[in-house]
Amino acid sequence: MSKVLDDINKELDKLQEDLVKNYDKLGLRASGKWANELESFSNESGKGYHFGILGARYTGAIEGGRKPNRNQKDIRAFVGWAGSTFLKQWVKDKGLTISPFAVAWKIAREGVRVPNQYNKGGVLSDVLNAKTIEPFMEIIKFAHIEELRSDVKNILATSGKNIR
Repeated sequence: MSKVLDDINKELDKLQEDLVKNYDKLGLRASGKWANELESFSNESGKGYHFGILGARYTGAIEGGRKPNRNQKDIRAFVGWAGSTFLKQWVKDKGLTISPFAVAWKIAREGVRVPNQYNKGGVLSDVLNAKTIEPFMEIIKFAHIEELRSDVKNILATSGKNIR
């Protein structure tokens, strides 16, 4: 792995830690599944560097809410599935004494607005901003400067000029 990718991965690790810290600070941890599912990736191609952090499919709902089900006629299927799976676990993890099926019904009919009493919002947007991107830009910019410097040295060396 190149030094650039090593440096990018170190920054991704820090960013991932910051996301988890914010998740905990906002009191969003129930099972911890969201934090455990964060996964960084990085690679280099002829077109540049590709990197980021992947997360759970429901990350967007944690950040910005969720709209009501489009097809209100088939709510029972969603309520049955959600109430017996992830919402059952969520209610248990949060120590709530409400029916997960009632929660599923309310979500399906009304959606979820963020901010709300359980989630003030910002799990991603509090952490991901222009300042967060700066270290990645510096890593890549420095790599390009070093590559250009090396190219110039090689050109001058092959033309008979001796430089350091």
